[in-house]
Amino acid sequence: MSLLGWVRDRIPWLRRRSAARATSPRPLREFVYLDEVSLRSLLSSQTGEVTDTRSEQHVEGSQLNIDSAVGFKAPGFSKADIGSRYQTSNSSTLQTSRKATVQSWFGELHRIDGLRLVEPGHARAALADEAELLATEDKSTVVAAGDLQRGALVEFRVRLRADPIFHLGTMMTEFAGIADENPELFKESGALQQLAAFMPINRMLQRFLAGLIPIRCQALEHVVTEISGVEYVVREDSIAGLALATRPLEIVGVTEHLAYWKDLRRVLFSDAEFTILGRVARTGLQDIWTAIKLGDLFRVVAPDFDEQIASASKIPFGGVGVGASVNINELALRHALYVYRDQFLATIGSALSADQDSRLRIEIERLLPRASSATGQRSAFQVVHDMLAADTASTIDAMEDSFMRERARNESGLSLFPAMSNSTVTIGGDEPIQEQAAPPRLLDVEVVAIYW
Repeated sequence: MSLLGWVRDRIPWLRRRSAARATSPRPLREFVYLDEVSLRSLLSSQTGEVTDTRSEQHVEGSQLNIDSAVGFKAPGFSKADIGSRYQTSNSSTLQTSRKATVQSWFGELHRIDGLRLVEPGHARAALADEAELLATEDKSTVVAAGDLQRGALVEFRVRLRADPIFHLGTMMTEFAGIADENPELFKESGALQQLAAFMPINRMLQRFLAGLIPIRCQALEHVVTEISGVEYVVREDSIAGLALATRPLEIVGVTEHLAYWKDLRRVLFSDAEFTILGRVARTGLQDIWTAIKLGDLFRVVAPDFDEQIASASKIPFGGVGVGASVNINELALRHALYVYRDQFLATIGSALSADQDSRLRIEIERLLPRASSATGQRSAFQVVHDMLAADTASTIDAMEDSFMRERARNESGLSLFPAMSNSTVTIGGDEPIQEQAAPPRLLDVEVVAIYW
């Protein structure tokens, strides 16, 4: 028998580990992102400590003692005992010292059963009906949006992407560097003027991000559906046979640049599939999310700051076809103003008369040329707000009004920087403009790990 086999047979934990490896090989796992501080905290909360170095010692030995005593009394001496002792000893010692790494901490946390509310898994059979779906106790198959409480640990398979605001900023920075080195490549196209207009905004974004990278990932196995007015996150394969309308689920969060273990160009811009582990940052599902966390700081002096930042990434790039030209900025503004109107009326629980609605529609058409500038767009929203407030004799909170404008921009794709977009696109004369798909629902998380 080899020395390793002899040691393994005599040390219980080595024997168990060897047997486990033989029956269930560990999955290959390679990290691209790991937040060590979050991992330490989570593991400490479950185990009470995080061990950096572990020393294990095993000692085997045998010892034999033979004792004898004889009592006698010699003349002139008190009684005494004379003893003899014979001892044999045989011992062996094996000591192992292991240095824990952040990957081993992740493995220890990941092996704790029941800790993750939602986790990826193998394909599941389609359920028979809605009743069976709602009766399912497995939260990884179906979980109500309200059960996604702040702090819950969730894990999803996703298509990893940087948030459009970071993607656009990175692209503009690279273009600016190329233009600075080779200005002759951009002179004729007029791109230099566009870059010059955008760079001050890009510098502001980079300052606000300050080493943080926002991500927006599409969930691959889960979607969002609504049953009896309640939203659920469900595995898509489990409802394959049910006639349920679904919306995409996107996992959003902010990551730290220094916590990435791979080149960002290989990770964030290739639409690669990964598994993401994180804690829910905001309870439930959201319609809007801003990548700039300093927005709350500036909201007091600039209520629509988040709206301006979020819209910076919604620069549409139109294609060229055959037919009539359409100003996409004006189309987006029209859509946004109507969405804003509907939200305003729903918030106050009122409605417009036919005459009031007609006057508002005429005014919206007059406001469309204002889509060409950020100032004009804000003034268009304000005109619609003032008309609605006057017709309904109602007002809404400035913060809520800011949220409504941002939601309207998100749904319509209205860019706050129209100078950076193609102002017109060409569509077929008889081809209608396609209605946009339902926007995704967002789950805001604090990212702990990204791996594959």
